[in-house]
Amino acid sequence: MKRKLFLIILLIAASAFIFAAGGAESNAKYSAIMGSSSLGGTWYPTACRMAGVAMQYGGITVTVQSSGGGTENVRLMRQNQYQMGLVEPNIANYAYRGEQIFRSDGKYDNLSFVMNLYPNVVAAVVMKSGPIMTMYDYNPEKNGGKKYGFAPGSPGSGDEFCWEEIFSVYGANKQNINWKPSSHAERVSSFKDRILEGIGYQTAQPSGSITEAAALTPIRILEIKGREREEIIRQFPWYSPAKVPAGMYNGQDTEVETIALGGYVLANKDLSGDLVYKYLDSVLGKGLKDVQNVATATKEITLENALKGNESFAIPLHPGAERYFKEKGLIN
Repeated sequence: MKRKLFLIILLIAASAFIFAAGGAESNAKYSAIMGSSSLGGTWYPTACRMAGVAMQYGGITVTVQSSGGGTENVRLMRQNQYQMGLVEPNIANYAYRGEQIFRSDGKYDNLSFVMNLYPNVVAAVVMKSGPIMTMYDYNPEKNGGKKYGFAPGSPGSGDEFCWEEIFSVYGANKQNINWKPSSHAERVSSFKDRILEGIGYQTAQPSGSITEAAALTPIRILEIKGREREEIIRQFPWYSPAKVPAGMYNGQDTEVETIALGGYVLANKDLSGDLVYKYLDSVLGKGLKDVQNVATATKEITLENALKGNESFAIPLHPGAERYFKEKGLIN
């Protein structure tokens, strides 16, 4: 299965480079470099497919780079090493406002919004036979003073900030949890070896990493619902309600209520408006079916979902995106 997925990713990447090579003579006005994610995630093959259709239908060259994800992409966009990037909504907002991890960097007001991708479902995974039944079991004031282990994602990543935001509503934090930031592979390994009681993901469903983690032992995905979910969405409006269907993973026999957040395509606002317009017109127009065929999650990439999570334009629209969405009637 892993070998098959790796080959698919290679083919998608190769097709993107073929498209790019075919447009080598394109005017520099119609070229950009985009940061995506690591090779093992869904963002990278999605970005490559979108670059391919942008060349095919729009005649523009978007060269996709694998990267460490949203935090790295934003910082390299600030340096203009990347002109576009895929970024988690929380990281995008913190960067634009100069908050959290970007406080010492200052506001990045050259950042602009192009489109939203698809929902990344939040999943707190624990062992079904273990002691953790609810999110509140990570709060030492509720569990008798225990500090259970949890791996939220790589240090400083959008994943880590996601879990900091969520746990804050349950009275837990990185000081009173055995907080172990780690990569996808390290999280799964620690969980399978029973070093950690829980691991966290914000990812497209079904997730290969969660499937692997559940292969040897049945799991439970903790619910995020009710007034706590409402409070998370009130404080952090980039989240929305979501569900994990019953039977998706070993041991997860019932539907689970949780939350999700999208993934933003961002651009430096001084990037050519024509390029961004042509990019959107290709990705959400003639090339849409090709983009939607990358994975199950990419079927959620639609014109109707393109502004989701940024409806209040907390991150301003890129001028090329504003022109496109006005023509499509999504904004006035």
